[in-house]
Amino acid sequence: MKTNPMRESSICPVDFTLAVHVSPGDTYEWSKVLLARAHFNGTLELLTAAWERVLGYGRHEIKGKTLCQLMGSSQAAAAEGVAAILDARNPGPVGLNLRCRDGQGKCLTLHRRFAPHERTVYIVAEETGDVA
Repeated sequence: MKTNPMRESSICPVDFTLAVHVSPGDTYEWSKVLLARAHFNGTLELLTAAWERVLGYGRHEIKGKTLCQLMGSSQAAAAEGVAAILDARNPGPVGLNLRCRDGQGKCLTLHRRFAPHERTVYIVAEETGDVA
């Protein structure tokens, strides 16, 4: 039986380190859509400036943080979130709760498209509410 390379435990990072894509010439840079891509090397790259608006962090504050830090939860919860994002067996939307700079929680729904040949998952996120 062939294993799914998107979900092999040996290549699944426990947590994502955040990176920020900066290229003012890109058309989507100014989009209000939350675009990101998750790499198998453990990097979650935020592609649009809309993340700053939603999370309240400047790019210099986001870069280098981990998903666990933004979730404000345990390493185990972050690992569970990362596993859900990378799980191609369940291609439906993934819910994620993140803490904003002001301490408020935001619930996001991540819609994913898998690109196994690039070892990447492309993500479009939408705000689905506040977390108490």
